Amino acid sequence: MHLFGKRGSSNKWKAEYDDTLYKIYDWDGNLAGYLFPTFSDIEPKDEEVIVELNRIHAQVTEGTLLLPMVKLNLLDNNEGMDIDYVISSLQANTERTNRWKEWLHDNAEPFNIADSAVYTAREDRNMLSIALDIVETFNLGEKEVRDFLSPLLDKLHEDGLL
Repeated sequence: MHLFGKRGSSNKWKAEYDDTLYKIYDWDGNLAGYLFPTFSDIEPKDEEVIVELNRIHAQVTEGTLLLPMVKLNLLDNNEGMDIDYVISSLQANTERTNRWKEWLHDNAEPFNIADSAVYTAREDRNMLSIALDIVETFNLGEKEVRDFLSPLLDKLHEDGLL
């Protein structure tokens, strides 16, 4: 049974292939995340093979979806911060992080999320990103990736996490 795919897919998301990964955009054109297909039998530096697999819309059996999780707004601040602001920010981020934990508890199995991990975003030290390892066969290609991810992205959006 495929939980992803055309069932219930919407066109409000866009996937754009870019250098062996897919950038995921929302309906307003804002970058929402990244999908890193897993190429288990390919040397990581063999970009030509990966580009060809994308061109022919090859099937892969898993990938990692990287999404924004929380925005801290506490690091690298050159001026002092009011302690109430710091407490408020920490509480809000704790609540959001707990919502992610509950969401994963309730939705990991239906969306074939085998594992997750939290990272500091490379481009913004104040942003924590969550990586969702999805184990399900899907085809490469911008439309195919969009259709594959749409149910998951829709659910995250409906639940206020995207």
